[in-house]
Amino acid sequence: MKRLLIVASFCLAVLSVSGCGVSNGLTFNQNQLQTNVVLSQNNFIVVKNVSGEASATYILGIGGYKAAETKASAMNQMIQNANLSGSQAIVNASVSMHEKTVLGIYTKVTAYATGTVIEFYE
Repeated sequence: MKRLLIVASFCLAVLSVSGCGVSNGLTFNQNQLQTNVVLSQNNFIVVKNVSGEASATYILGIGGYKAAETKASAMNQMIQNANLSGSQAIVNASVSMHEKTVLGIYTKVTAYATGTVIEFYE
């Protein structure tokens, strides 16, 4: 009986300090930024890759932003980091979400926005 109590206590301690992380970026990706860029000709160069990040924290499900607001904030940060000028555009923009939960009490949702900046020339 004492051994069972020790094993149960150990398992409870391990579960209490562990967290769970979940990402739905590959299965659920809806962009807030939509551009129509036709890349049928070889008249552009890739300038750089840009990214943005935003997060929201919840305690017992209360607090933080909604998922759509977190995604939009990450996209806005990505656009600001791009520092676009002239004939530049962001292509291949995507947003992935990562959710980390500890015992269902503390939850942190982070949105990562990535894209590629291209520049057109003649």
